Amino acid sequence: MTSRAELDTDPRGVWTGDVLRYGDTDANGHINNSTYSVLCESGRVNLFQTRLVPLMPEGHYFVIVRLAIEFKAELFYPGTVRTATWLSRAGRISLTVEQALFSGETLAATSEGVCVIM
Repeated sequence: MTSRAELDTDPRGVWTGDVLRYGDTDANGHINNSTYSVLCESGRVNLFQTRLVPLMPEGHYFVIVRLAIEFKAELFYPGTVRTATWLSRAGRISLTVEQALFSGETLAATSEGVCVIM
């Protein structure tokens, strides 16, 4: 599920908007690859806070144990990114989160993260 049209209409996804900062740029003038992981984190936190934390027992939280990012396009400053985040698998103590990062209509990256409950 990485088409913007599919994601816009799918109720399982949560959208998170972020502003790209000048400090996110690298020597080549585009957004540094490490910033993509920060954008993924922003989307995961939004999903957890809006959909999962209200259902969890007090004192428990999710931690990420694996993050894989597939870079599809460069990002540039100034700009904004919208990240779609959804659960793709739920296990006994872990869950898998998938994401798609868009700059306008351009798919900049996809990611898959595995989180465990502590």
